[in-house]
Order: sequence, then structure tokens, then C-alpha cells
Amino acid sequence: MATTTFYTKQRCNWIEGRDAKVDEVMREWMHKFCSFQDVKICVSTFNVNGKSPQSVFPTWFSQKREDIAEFYAVGLQEMDLSVGTYIIDNTKKMEGWTDAIHCSLPGGRTHFNVIGSMRLVGIFVIVFQSVHSKIRVTDINVKYVATGISVLVNKLGNKGGTAISMKMNDTWVCFVNAHFAAGNNELERRNQDFRDIYNDVVFYPRSQQEGLRDRPLEVPVMCLYDHDVVFWFGDLNYRLNTDGKMSNEDVRRIASSEKFADLLQYCQLREQMTHGTVFKDFKEPDSLPFRPTYKYDCGTNTWDTSEKGRVPAWTDRILTFTKHSKVGLELIQPMESVETITISDHKPVRALFNLKVKKINESGANSVYEEAIREADRRANEELPQVQLSLNEVDFGIVNYLEPKTRSCYCAKLLESPSANNEIIELKREKIGLTFLALLFPSVRFSFKVRPNARNNQEICEKWLMVTPTHYQIPQGSSMEISLTVSISTDIVRRIQDVLRNGQLQEILVLHLENGRDYFIPVTAVYNNSCFGSTLEKLLTARPKKEVNLIDFDDFSDNLASDNCPPYVPRVVYRLVMALRVRGAAQLNIEEELDNAVFNRIRSALETGNPDDMSTIASSYMLYSALIRLLDSLDEPVIMEGMFKIIHKEMIKYRTDARQLWTTVRSSLPKPNQAVLELVCLMLREFFSQKYELRDQLSLWAGALFRHDITEERMNGMYATVLQTMCDYAPDVALG
Repeated sequence: MATTTFYTKQRCNWIEGRDAKVDEVMREWMHKFCSFQDVKICVSTFNVNGKSPQSVFPTWFSQKREDIAEFYAVGLQEMDLSVGTYIIDNTKKMEGWTDAIHCSLPGGRTHFNVIGSMRLVGIFVIVFQSVHSKIRVTDINVKYVATGISVLVNKLGNKGGTAISMKMNDTWVCFVNAHFAAGNNELERRNQDFRDIYNDVVFYPRSQQEGLRDRPLEVPVMCLYDHDVVFWFGDLNYRLNTDGKMSNEDVRRIASSEKFADLLQYCQLREQMTHGTVFKDFKEPDSLPFRPTYKYDCGTNTWDTSEKGRVPAWTDRILTFTKHSKVGLELIQPMESVETITISDHKPVRALFNLKVKKINESGANSVYEEAIREADRRANEELPQVQLSLNEVDFGIVNYLEPKTRSCYCAKLLESPSANNEIIELKREKIGLTFLALLFPSVRFSFKVRPNARNNQEICEKWLMVTPTHYQIPQGSSMEISLTVSISTDIVRRIQDVLRNGQLQEILVLHLENGRDYFIPVTAVYNNSCFGSTLEKLLTARPKKEVNLIDFDDFSDNLASDNCPPYVPRVVYRLVMALRVRGAAQLNIEEELDNAVFNRIRSALETGNPDDMSTIASSYMLYSALIRLLDSLDEPVIMEGMFKIIHKEMIKYRTDARQLWTTVRSSLPKPNQAVLELVCLMLREFFSQKYELRDQLSLWAGALFRHDITEERMNGMYATVLQTMCDYAPDVALG
């Protein structure tokens, strides 16, 4: 019996992206109504290490006539490392680098126009088009995604991605420039950065809206995998993992020799792609014909001679994705690194591609459209996909604040014929999680349904749960990993009690097979209550019952036992502040890389009370970051805004008057808030006197203590001034 499907509805014109099944048929028939044009696209990535640009880089792009491209897409990372840029938008570096890139293109700036750009602090992507190009570029959309386990401490966008989506004639192309987490031990953090960017990079192209005029409640959404071609490039920061088989010196020796390609077998990115953990269906050449691009002494081609002595690695990569086999994309020549550019501790990488851009003859497409609908309808009736789940639910167990936990589902084609439905073979994987077994013939599309009462048509689950990918077509003979990740971010932990149900995190995912049934996948986790995301009042209840007297902060002694913690100051705050004070500002290096494992150790020590003295368990920077995270995660900011923001307005009004500021604090804030603010200002006052340049951190601290809208540049500077005044004058001095 024939099944009535969505595809049996008659339409006059074909609009790509409206009906996936019809699109598949139309792609197979493209030769009937499409013409193709070869277009050269040059893609380059460069981590510039915060350096100012030269006026021109003559060797960055090939000047040979046969190598000149129609489009140039360039991604920069660490374009601006100045602390103030993370708080107050400053375009000076961006403008300088834009001019330098423009002048470095073949023929100079007069031969190319900027058609799109996007910046997230130091992560910058820009696309140029030749003035002689005949390609029609439309539907240009941009997007940025800030990643990292704490947006505030992660310098408001030091890691993340920027993307530009566009339509070249009738081919959808997306350029993604990304900067993943650094550090040898941050592999899972890098994988999570990929998932964050993949999930959050979505566009709303205007041309797609026409196809949904008969469905006004739906908003047209284009995700990364909906593009015909995706170029993903940047400093992905994947390192070499030799499992102790080689020393740093061994790696450097091989990297400097003609056998450098032998080191690719230890590449973390290659390993993760092989496992299907990240960059599913993305491609990279089997061989990279250039030495590792990181890390060098600036101004040289010498491996890092600093105290850290980083192990060489191919951190800078260019990957490509094509939606289906009919997309004609090829690498024209081997990828290259530009070793003649020595301004940074990284080397630029470039690649030249040829893309067959399609142009649809609308009358020709419409003439075969109704036939394609019937063909899609016939296939829909013949192909009824089935899946078998090896587990009926996913239980993450105990999860912690800022410690993402991932489980994986596997989708695989097991049988060629529906007559063998009973002979299902379990797919063996070493990873823990849900095994997802499917009968796919010849391919299957799945998507996760939008949850009831969703705020938009992308919300398939609560914010604490992330699913990657949310929809996909699995080709015949292929398999697919679906990652489920529980991540308790700062925003979530602040409202954790509103999220919990019966003491648990609970969600039900609805996986829908196109032309098949729905599968309900319960997901549960138990949140391990933490000092992060709490309130000052609750943190105070964890104090020992022993009564103690308020100490004179200025009479600082060597006794760090938390029994000396003053009234109204939570012990966790006191222990972190005192650990930082005893170490002093001289040991604080704000350029140090965050280490999630170390942060977890700090969190455990805070919650268990062991060790009581925090000064020896981590570096000054990790303790410093943990203190900012703790204050930023509180249910309410330390400096509460008050009704109608009256407290904040009063403090902004008297931002240079210490007496009025401290009077406002004493009269308006609860005693725990007063005590914590005084203790933090004391610590900062000491730090500023020991290391003046730390004053550049005032905006970050103001953001954590006031938790105001940091996008308001003018007001943001005023909050920093308030904090500076209170740090310059202690309350006993200001109030006489």
C-alpha cells in the first residue's frame, strides 16, 4: 500500500533546501539543468601571535599567474592579544591586518574587493573576490562562536570560531576560521570546541525564506553540513601524541629532517578523525608536505627555545567538506606553509582549490521537478529505514561544573537487503556509550526533533546537553557517530536548581528517521553540587561552627589556616585569596595557558577542604582564574545592581569618589557581599602595587564583580573606574 508523503504535494518550482528527498533526485539529474564553472579558491590560515603586520607580505600568496585565485579566504588567530581588546572593541589591529592582506594579494588591493568578514576579538576571517570575477555572490551571512569552559576567563573570545556563508552562483559555500584550546593535555577540550562551533554556527539565508512561504511558523536555518562546500581552517591546536616513544629532541630532529612526514602518524587530529570523534566527512590530504608549523622563535625558523620548549606540531590546518559526491572540489597543488614569514611563532598555511560552481537553469530545473517529486515519492515508499538501539537510555552518572562528559552513539549501515532484517550484527567500538545500529538502504536521513515549547526551531534539548550532529544523511556503506555531551557551563550552573528534576538532569531526545519512526532516548545525569554556581549565603553555611573574630586585613600574617577566615567571607573565597596573596603578584603570569585538569584539582580541593592551604596545589594563574570563575558563577553578582539598577547607577555616578563608593557599599550591599568585595579589593591593591601592569585586568574583574553588559563600551570603562577607585583607597582610609 502506497504511503502518502510530503513529496506528493505538487509545486510549480524547485527551491533547493526545501525537500531533502527531492533534492537528492535533482542532484542526480543536475546534468539536465545545470552548467558548471571552474573557480579557484585560495584558503590560508595564520596565527599571528598578536603581532602588528608589515605593510605587505610578498611571499604569503603565490604571484604566479597560474596560481592566482578568484577568491581568497584568510583566517587569522591571536590577531590582538591586548587585554583591553577582550572587553572593549578595538578595530585598529583588524584594520591593519586587513590592509596588509589586501596589499599582499596578487596585483595588490586594486585587484580584489572584500566581500565579507567576521571578527571575534583575535579570531578574524575575511574573503576577497577578484574584480574580474564573473561569479555572482549572494546571501552573505556571518556568525561567530566563543568557546571555552569560562567565557570570562577565556578572555571573551580568545578561543572560538568565525564563519562566513555565501552563495556562489547556486553553490553554497562556507568558510570557518577556528582557534581551539591550547595545551598538550586539552585534547577533549579541543574536541568540545569543534562540537560547540559545529552546533552554534547556523545561518538564516534570505533566499531560503521563499521556500517556506507556505510554512510561516518555520524559520529557514542553514547549518554547516547544509552547505555544498565547507572550508574549515585555523589553529586547531592538535598536537603530536607519541605516548612517550619519542623525546622532544627526537621530534625536533625528525621535524627538521626530510622524514618530517613520519611524525603525522602521531597527530592527534588524524587520530580523532579516524575514530569519527570530530570532523566527520571532512578531508585533508594524506600527506602534508611541510614541516610542523608550530612552535618557532619569532623572527626565525628555529624551534622554540623558550623555557616551555614546545614540541613541534601541525597545529595549523585546512580541512574541507563536500555535501555529496557530485560537488566538484579538488586540491590543485599540495598545501604549503610559508616559512619565509617569521613574524609569528606559527607559520602561515595556504591551499589552492578548484571548485566547480553550479548555475541552475531555472526553467530546465522546473521542467523535471514534478518528475523528481514522483521519483522521490517512489523511493520514500520503498525505503523504510529501521534502527535498533543497543541501549534504551543514556546515563552520564555524576557530572561536574566545567567538566564536559561525552557519550557516543554510532549509526552504521549493517545490511544491504531488507530481507535480512533479523541478522543484525552489533557494531564493536571501544568507546563507552550508546551503540546505534541501523538498517540503511541505500541511505538514511535522521534529525532530532525540536522539543515542546522550544524558543526556536533549533532547540532540541536543554542547554546542559549538546548533540552533534543534530541532523545528517548517512551515505550508503558509511557510519556516523553522534556525540552527546553534558556540559555544565557558568550560565547553567547559576540556574542549576531550575534545571534539576527530582535531583537529576533529565531530558528526552526524539530521534526522527525520515520516512520512518521516532525513537525516544532518555538522557540522565546527576549534578555534583559545587561551590561554583552557589550563593554567598550558602557558601557561608559550609563554614566550621567555631566562632572567629574579624581580622585586620592589613595586618597580614603568615598563618594561612582557614580558621582565621573573617565573618561573612566564605572559606572557599578566603582560601583562594590568601593563597594568591602569599604567592604574590610576581608569580602571576596572565599569558599562561588554562589547564582544565588543574582547575578540576582546585575545585576538588575547595570542596573537600583538602589541602587547606591552596598555595601549593597550582600555579598563581590557575588560582587567579579559579577565583574569577568562582565569583562569576555566583547566583548573583558580588556587587548587586539593586532595584532599577540603583546601586550600579549610584556607583557609576561617584566612580572617582572613594568615600561615596564605600558608603554606598556599606549601606546597600549585604554583609557577605561587603566582606568579599573588601577582601578582593585588598588583594588587587597589593597586586597592583607589586606589578603595575596588572591594572590592565581591572575590566575583567569589574565584569566578574558587577556582571554588567560588557558590550556597552562606554559603560564598561566606567565600571572599571569604579573598581580602580575602590582598589586605590581602602574603606578605612576613604571613610576616615
